Formats: sequence, structure tokens, C-alpha cells
Amino acid sequence: MIKHIGWYLAIILSLSACFVLPDTAQQATRPSITIASVTPDLTPQMTATSTPAPLAPTTPPDAFPDGVYDALPVSMGICFEGAWDAAAQVFILRNAEEHIQFYNLADNSGLCRRPVERVPFDFSGGDVLVGTWNRGTGCIAQHEITAYERNDSTQTIMIDAQFSTDGDCPYELVRGLWLGIANARAYTINLTVNE
Repeated sequence: MIKHIGWYLAIILSLSACFVLPDTAQQATRPSITIASVTPDLTPQMTATSTPAPLAPTTPPDAFPDGVYDALPVSMGICFEGAWDAAAQVFILRNAEEHIQFYNLADNSGLCRRPVERVPFDFSGGDVLVGTWNRGTGCIAQHEITAYERNDSTQTIMIDAQFSTDGDCPYELVRGLWLGIANARAYTINLTVNE
């Protein structure tokens, strides 16, 4: 009987060794694989890092006109196919309901394999979300705001931007230009992107 207990004990010990978790210190030093946060026009690159790379703005913050800020993160959950299909359409969203409808439109298109990630935007102070995508071929794509005019007496805002691609890479690129405009809910807004 003692002989059988020894066998059972040996089996139990060998099975328990299979379920031992690795040392947490070893886990902490092991690099994780993350997908860098990039705009839809770039192919995600895998990097060995413990923290994701920060999102690079379309335009440096000091290049935005007063009262205008980068809102590109609201479009980051839209898949490449959805952004490609919506390219050249201008979206002007004035409240949370319109923002929800924008995401529903992307989900209902059937172009994205999974539901889009929905990023909140604060409309409470009268801010407006204005955006578009442009597509082209090359290595990189960018937008530059070339003119901005806000007329408070006529409550109009005119934004001109330039879209361009650089390099002779054969990549199909989609680049979003998404802007938050402070206190503009009642304004007529016109965004024109030249290619």
C-alpha cells in the first residue's frame, strides 16, 4: 500500500509541475508585442515594447488655427476599407447623436470585419467635429491646413487643406483629417481639401 501511495504522490507532483506559473519577475522583463498606434494610411508595424507608441498628430499642434484642434483619434477605429470607401466625403458632426450615427454608418456598411471602436468626443461646450479621408498612392500621406477663416458675424467657417503623398512606394494610402472646432455648433462650416 505504501508503494502505491508513493506512485500516486509522484504522479500528482509531476502533474502539478505542469501547472506552475512562470516567475512574475521573468514575465515583467519579457517584452510584449504591440501594434503601434498609427493613422489609417500607414501599415501597422509590430514592435517589441512594453508600452504602445504615441499617436502622432496630423499637423503639429502649433500649426492649428486658434480654436481648432486635432481630433484624429475619433476616426482611428474605422477600418481601412471603411475609410477608403468614405474618402472625399466631408462629415460635420454637431452632437453626440450624429456622432453615434456616424459610427453606425461605418458598422452597417459591412466593410469592417468587426464593430468599429467608438471614441467619445465632447460636444457639451458647442464644439463641432469636422472630418474627411483622402486616398492616394505613395510611401506617406499628409494633410496641411492652408487657410482658415472664421467669421463670427456671419457664423461661417472656411477651412482649406492640402492633401499630398510622398515617395514612389506602391502602397494604397488613406489619411484622415479630423478637426475639433471650439464653440461652432451654430456655424456653417465648409471644409475643402485640394489634392
